[in-house]
Amino acid sequence: MSYRVLNSQLICAKYEQTYPMIVRGEGAVLVDDQGRRYLDVSGATAAVTHIGHGNERVAQALADQARILAVHTTHLFHSPVVEAYFERLCAFAPDGFDRAWTVSGGTEAVENALKLAYQYHRAKGRSTRRRFIGRWSSYHGNSLATLDVGGLVGRRSFYSDLFPDLNLHVGSCLPYRRPANMTVEAYEDHLVEEFRTVVEAHPDEIAAFIAEPVVGSALGAGVPTDGYFARIASICRAHDILMIADEVMTGFGRTGRRFGCQHFGTHADVLACAKGISGGYIPLGALLVRDSVSEVLRNSGDPFFSGQTYSCIPLAAAVGMAVMDVIEEDGLVERAATIGAYLKGRLEERLLDLPCVGEVRGLGMFLGVEFVQDVATKEPWPDEIRFSKRVEAAALNHGLATLGARGCVDRVHGDHMLIAPPLILTEAQADTIADGLRAACEDVMAALG
Repeated sequence: MSYRVLNSQLICAKYEQTYPMIVRGEGAVLVDDQGRRYLDVSGATAAVTHIGHGNERVAQALADQARILAVHTTHLFHSPVVEAYFERLCAFAPDGFDRAWTVSGGTEAVENALKLAYQYHRAKGRSTRRRFIGRWSSYHGNSLATLDVGGLVGRRSFYSDLFPDLNLHVGSCLPYRRPANMTVEAYEDHLVEEFRTVVEAHPDEIAAFIAEPVVGSALGAGVPTDGYFARIASICRAHDILMIADEVMTGFGRTGRRFGCQHFGTHADVLACAKGISGGYIPLGALLVRDSVSEVLRNSGDPFFSGQTYSCIPLAAAVGMAVMDVIEEDGLVERAATIGAYLKGRLEERLLDLPCVGEVRGLGMFLGVEFVQDVATKEPWPDEIRFSKRVEAAALNHGLATLGARGCVDRVHGDHMLIAPPLILTEAQADTIADGLRAACEDVMAALG
């Protein structure tokens, strides 16, 4: 396969690599300038394209609103489309989330959630609540603050000298990688006690705990144990620590429910959303906040000390409204559950007998495959093999645009792939994904001998 590359491109993932030139998208398919077609298995980077590419309803909504009013100053005005969208967002959210705020994407959504939690405690007179608990093997955004609270070592290590050494971290919950001879129940107990120990060591310093309901690119759709979040929530409630659910990847139907946290109980106080909220048609993120939190800020007399240029703009609201229309009218939340279960079953059928696949996991249309060198011992591939990236490259040759990643074993080592295609996926396309990934794995195994 030959590719073309723009020589003027100065910043790219790999300077030595050339890239296919994508010229259009059609539903769940991408098409390059040579007419080659690629199934969008990762949902762009990643879990973005909920409603697929080239949706005419959303494109029309974008064009119509751009002609009417794209942006206005929010400290002087509101607009009907923004007000209507916020009402729609809160109605779509779990019960009790009655306040909304839009931003430009996931990093801004998470950072605003952290700032909101800090301001919540300041409004209660708690000036020492300046720390956050994040989890290792998690990813919450690419600003300094979100990299710091996140635990994706490959992303954060280069900038670690810039971090203020405030935030705390505990382990993520990935049952497949629990210690040998430890039951799932004992594993959950261990993680809960680790969290309790950290909280009790800093009882007057912690503002919030942040977690992805299902960990995305950092763990390859890592689903927690059944009781994990409920038990963590009880500790947070006892210390008035806010819970922030990072729903950037898991929100808006991706996991087969409207929000990922709904699989485990809606314990969160703040939902940080992005990606599927706009389907990639415009940069958009949002905070959804419980009344019990927003009222504390309101009663303090202070506004929310935040705001970016593109916060709460009409253009984003119109696109977000149109995307929500598609999600609800086309039943994409339910489709993510049913077609997602079918896809997971096909992946299990086609991949689990391979000597390089340890587990297929995930919920809805948010799935992951972990690659291992030895299925019995779960030994990961050596770093220098770059196994997941080899599979990613081989999959492209089979017409699949995928996302291979690393770090699922011990924050650094271990290979996995995140599978998050558009929620409009068909059963036939699910079969294509399963067959193509098997062929890609076999190609890599053959090349490695």
